[in-house]
Formats: sequence, structure tokens, C-alpha cells
Amino acid sequence: MKQIIITFVLCFCKFSPASCQIQETFWHWSAIDTVRMMCVYDHTHYYTFRSDNLKEHELFRLEIGNTLSKYYSMKIFEADSLYYTTPQAKQEYQRRVMAGLKVKSDSQHSSLEKMRKIMPGGSHNEVYKYYPVQDSMLVHNGWSGRTSYTEVMEPQQWEILPDTMTILGFSCQRAYCRWRGRDYNAWFSEEIPISEGPYKFFGLPGLILMVEDATGEYSWQLQSIEKTNNMRIYLSQPLNGQQYTKTNRIQELQNQWKGRLRMVKKFNSDAVMLGKEPTETEDPYDLIELDYK
Repeated sequence: MKQIIITFVLCFCKFSPASCQIQETFWHWSAIDTVRMMCVYDHTHYYTFRSDNLKEHELFRLEIGNTLSKYYSMKIFEADSLYYTTPQAKQEYQRRVMAGLKVKSDSQHSSLEKMRKIMPGGSHNEVYKYYPVQDSMLVHNGWSGRTSYTEVMEPQQWEILPDTMTILGFSCQRAYCRWRGRDYNAWFSEEIPISEGPYKFFGLPGLILMVEDATGEYSWQLQSIEKTNNMRIYLSQPLNGQQYTKTNRIQELQNQWKGRLRMVKKFNSDAVMLGKEPTETEDPYDLIELDYK
């Protein structure tokens, strides 16, 4: 296997001792494994509304341990590092928040897009594969409040195809699957013989470096990969003594879809109050998993 190459540079990408101390002493989170390999993926998706066709990029970490993996937002990691390390970092966090709140633009949608780029924070969704037991997956969601559910680990039914390409210097092969209402093409590399991937994707004879929904609405592409030492995987918990509300996958997805519809109605209502024509139909971009319907 070729040497793993570090290709990604970001101020808070490294898991610094200060960050470890925050999670262990301030948050009182439990370490549940040690990281063997850390991957960063660029996750792209459309931001709810079809009228402006806004595509959002967000970086996600995939921490691969000895017995489990954790997938979560780099922006959350960065925001936490900013807020809890030094007084200067906390001031920078607050500066970004204020700058985001002051954003003005020609439309409500474009203002929202600019705010999301400036302000700290990101998706509160987390996926733990092989946890809490070997054949299960734990999912934390932050769409509305804090919820969690577990589901049985079931790999996608992949069909491995002859197509090949190179990603970050690794030779990759294409695989196809239909999973929970969408068609996906993935590119995996047997040069990295770990049956893992971003989000809930896994089950191929090598790491998934890229996966794309056939409609173009969702994609994940590897940005960096590195072997690590002395890093830990933590089971996150809400702050201030809050708890995750237990739910199930279908109920959570149904609630997320209802939340998107409420957002559309709110934007239309705001437009009417301003004497404008509503711009949105009740057809926002749908969720990744479509089998909730």
C-alpha cells in the first residue's frame, strides 16, 4: 500500500492537545476508541430551496478507529476549538457571529448564504459506525433539537464495475448501488484496504474516496487522509446537562422533512408581509434518505 499523503491544511484540522483537554475536562466526554486514520471529505448538497439553486460545501471528518468510526462536521470541531481554547480565540468566535448577523444582501436567500459562510458552527449530525455494538450504527441529529437513534449496520448492495480513475494519487474503481431511494456511484481504493466511507456508506473492499448521488444533489469527495497517533474518538453529548431525545430513523426523517416545509412556508409568509410574491413552491430539495415517505 502506498504511503498515506497529507494534502489538507486548515487551522483547526489537527486534533490539538487543547482540543483533547476541552472534550475530556470541560465537556466530560468519554473516549470510545483511538484513531488509526483521519479522513476529511467535502460534502456538497443544495440548501433546501430550489428557487436559488444554492449549493453548500461543508467539510466532514471521518475518524477511523480500531473498532468503530465517527463522522462529523469540521465546522463544529473548529467552532468548539475557537470558543473554548483561549480568550483570543473566543473573541474571534464572537467576531464571526456578529459579522454574520450584520450581513445584508439583495435577497433573504443570498443573505442567509453569506451568513452561513461567515458564522462558526455547522451540521450537528454525527454517525458512529459499529457503535454501541458491532452490528449497529448510532446517529446523532441536530436538525431540530437534539435527537439520536440506532439502526442495524447493513452495507449498501454494491455492484463493482470495471471503470477506474485516480483520486489524490490513489487508484480507484467504481461501484454502483441503489440505497434508500437514490442511485449512487462510488469510487473506492483497494490501496487503502479499509471497508469505510463517509456518512453511512461502507461495505466495499477499500476506502470510499468519492460517492455521488445520480441526481447531483448530494456528494462526498475525499480532501485529505492521514495516519494518526495519540488521537481519540469521543462520544459527544449535548452541553449544559441536556440529553439526546431517543427516536427512530423514520420518525427523525419525517420530522426533518416537515421542518423543511415549515421553512418554505416561513419564507413565503415573510415575502407576503413585505408585499412581494412568494418565491418558493412546497417542493424543497429532499433528504438524503428517501424511504421515510
